[in-house]
Amino acid sequence: MFIVFSFNKKSGFTLAEILITLGLIGAVSAITIPTLAYNYRAKVLEEQYRSTYSDLKQIGAMINLEKGDIGEYANGLNSLGDWEKEVIGRLNGGGKLQATSVTDVTDDKRNIYRNSGANPGPFAFNLNGGQLAKVGDVCDNGSIWSDSKGRLWTFNFEMRIICVDVNGAANPNRLNIDTFAFIPMSAKAVAAWVHDDQAHPENYSGEIVPCDLDVITRKGLSNAYPKVDTVFDPKKSYTNGQKLSGNYTEVNNKNGNWKSAYDACPFFGPVENVAPTIGYSAGKSAKNRDITSSNNYWKDYINYK
Repeated sequence: MFIVFSFNKKSGFTLAEILITLGLIGAVSAITIPTLAYNYRAKVLEEQYRSTYSDLKQIGAMINLEKGDIGEYANGLNSLGDWEKEVIGRLNGGGKLQATSVTDVTDDKRNIYRNSGANPGPFAFNLNGGQLAKVGDVCDNGSIWSDSKGRLWTFNFEMRIICVDVNGAANPNRLNIDTFAFIPMSAKAVAAWVHDDQAHPENYSGEIVPCDLDVITRKGLSNAYPKVDTVFDPKKSYTNGQKLSGNYTEVNNKNGNWKSAYDACPFFGPVENVAPTIGYSAGKSAKNRDITSSNNYWKDYINYK
């Protein structure tokens, strides 16, 4: 009689194989997870912007129906308070916030918020003739309002500007990233403000660019803004402040590199003038980066920062 012994070989992974696999998983995760996070954050900002603009279009439609042309009506109001009530009164929930309250709005939210001891921002710059000069705040800081969606609203009466921080006090608190300026246009619509609206009767003179002063200061820049998209030749020698082909002015920054305020704030005017277009009304389209469903505007910003 023969006794048959059956040996069952157990299969498994060695410790080295497991460690290699975990390393590969970690490497792939390190590459893909940040990308997914960027895409998600970008999509959230985009949806918040579009939701806000949709709400403003509805407000504009109601004012058109009840009061007549929204641009003419807004310009005919006598006070900032009247303009605030006209817009805020058509939103749900929320109320007026205290700009000096630690629980509401604090100093570090300098994009549209401040208290009496802080500098306001963002600023509007007059860049006519290549000379950078602050001409005023993009958003008024008299009152800050909230709504049921957690957005923060403030107003500037001079151009009837409506400023909205679409994600509330959450970061990044950057103009044209999560904070947008809108103006009522004569084309019976509310348009996102790009940087100038020359036909507006109360417009500032010259080229107006809303941009974050902190960015320009931090980059060591001063008076520069290209009027058109033009390729700069780094091999060519330029004099500080020289106009290039009549298109734009470059300045020399602290490090001796040719840069411009436009370079420091590439997202200064990305928003599309969604309602009016040239030839139809006073509105102008963006010269730089229009927000469309097909581009990666917010994702590019997150990567840029």
